[in-house]
Amino acid sequence: MDETHQEANESAHRSFHPDEYAPKPGPGRKISKEETEEVPGNTVKSTHRPGQERAGKSGESGMHDTGPRGRSQRPSGTRDAPASTGVDPQEPRSDSD
Repeated sequence: MDETHQEANESAHRSFHPDEYAPKPGPGRKISKEETEEVPGNTVKSTHRPGQERAGKSGESGMHDTGPRGRSQRPSGTRDAPASTGVDPQEPRSDSD
């Protein structure tokens, strides 16, 4: 293909300009009796930290942080064979092999 053709997407413009295209809010909804009552049964406070707080700090052996990748800057990493699951995990081959 020598040329890329891209069509205009009008719905994308509408999606990012809700103040211009979205309908006006309707009358407020009524809160049900069930929503105002306490939750039945026992509730437990979590003893774990959220994933965002634990990320990169787990200290799991064989895991290596390689920093953010790409335009999105998402976290990335690698792992050694012992950290892999599966049958007969093997270390990656080096260029000298």
